[in-house]
Amino acid sequence: MSFLSSFVGEPDPEQVLNLGHVSRGNEKAGLENEARKQIFQWTIQRIRLSPQEKHFAAMLKTNHREDSSRGNVLVYACVFMGEEWASDDVLFYTTLEGQRCTASAPAPSLIETPHLPSVFVEVALSRDRQILSINCSSRTSSEVLLIDTTTSSLEPFLVQPRQPDLLYHVEHWRRWLIILANTGPGQEYQVELAPLSEPSIVSWISLFGPGPGTAVKDMDVVGDHCVLVARLPTSELALIVVPLTHPEEAYTVQVSVSEISDGTLVPLTLFHAVPVEGLSSAPLLVHVYGAYGRDLNMEFCPEKRLLLEQGWALVYCHIRGGGERGLSWQRQARVEGKQKGVEDLQACLQHLFSIGVSSPSLTALTACSAGAVPVGAMCNRHPHMMRAITLQAPFLDVLGTMEDPSLPLTLEDREEWGDPVGNPKHRLTITSYCPLHNITPQRYPSMLLTAYSGDARVPLAGVLRYTEQLKKAIHTHFTVNPKTECEPAPNIVLNIQPGANHSGPEDFELMLDEVRNSPAKWQKS
Repeated sequence: MSFLSSFVGEPDPEQVLNLGHVSRGNEKAGLENEARKQIFQWTIQRIRLSPQEKHFAAMLKTNHREDSSRGNVLVYACVFMGEEWASDDVLFYTTLEGQRCTASAPAPSLIETPHLPSVFVEVALSRDRQILSINCSSRTSSEVLLIDTTTSSLEPFLVQPRQPDLLYHVEHWRRWLIILANTGPGQEYQVELAPLSEPSIVSWISLFGPGPGTAVKDMDVVGDHCVLVARLPTSELALIVVPLTHPEEAYTVQVSVSEISDGTLVPLTLFHAVPVEGLSSAPLLVHVYGAYGRDLNMEFCPEKRLLLEQGWALVYCHIRGGGERGLSWQRQARVEGKQKGVEDLQACLQHLFSIGVSSPSLTALTACSAGAVPVGAMCNRHPHMMRAITLQAPFLDVLGTMEDPSLPLTLEDREEWGDPVGNPKHRLTITSYCPLHNITPQRYPSMLLTAYSGDARVPLAGVLRYTEQLKKAIHTHFTVNPKTECEPAPNIVLNIQPGANHSGPEDFELMLDEVRNSPAKWQKS
């Protein structure tokens, strides 16, 4: 096997590593008797380019039985276990005790030799490439040396001398050390902060500690955030994101699944800043789409971050009809399978409530465009499962739209929703879930519907009909059920905005007006 390098525009690549040459070099160096002369089979484990890409180091492994049971890892003819470039001219690496480079390799300088046989040594470069750590760890204790690669001396210095039962790992951020150490309650991991100039434990400041029962498994520093991989008390994996400038604003991202009656597992993504034990009383905003094979929009929104800071939990339900799990995920909830998306949404809500996330009286649903279909269907079937709804450019009259071929997208969209004119089965399916055609007198959740007067994709007429029929149904419910007079009637607000932008206003002031009508306004509805 060979490793080739080439530049764009150059027809012939240059050979920079030939594994056959490595094998022959080792056979000449150490395989003298016939019993040990056999073909080495090398595999490339990892490649590290130097910062300016002048050199590269390759970790190679062989399954030769006469070598260490861990296998040999080499840079050319140098046996080692891991490597990092400190500069274009300096490579740090670790090697198994008793193994050294061949005579043809450059002479290495010994940096650290642990005196305890139970200690393993590894090198790692910080994400910003400014600090190289030499981690000397046993099963029960740690000792870390650091090298500042921004200086010319490259002299290692100690973070904290080894102590019994003290485990710690170090990352670098803006000349500070972010330390994951088992200094929390019950000797569990928590995040500590220390200046690079004074790294010992007496300078450590507690930055963030996970809640009871949450176990931290890994840590990374990305930009100005510390990201923890953790296992929650529910045994689910989660990411805990800690803003290093404002650690009190830490929030948790976890992926869960809800199981449908047919055995399908529907993924959920949950964000929350409140502790896990406080989720049962947290207001919940549920996002959903589930159409056209498109992934649910999870882009960053400043107003969503504000909700997290105010104690809300945000959940994204990746129901069938979307594209999160491939083309088959879309096909299962297309045309005659459209009801599966509604069933998925119901199962997601039931799953969240069952694991102690919020409650129906604190839950709001939000969707845009075609995402309004499963939300509207849920309101008709299970209005008690949510308190409020916000819909933007909502598609609510599926039957009427698919019946009218003069509308701009009807013919194309029949591949997604079905043809109620030419196919009786399609018509039966659509009428079973269409939000507009299944409104019934009952107590609905409060709703804010934002529509755009010139929207060609979702005609305003359908939204107007839906709003009118919904208000009539609510009035009928409270009229024929006198006992419900003590219950507050839901607020149904239709906000008609000018313009033809299906995705919302482009004008900044109009955009702010929509943000002001955030779900927080409906928390006390």
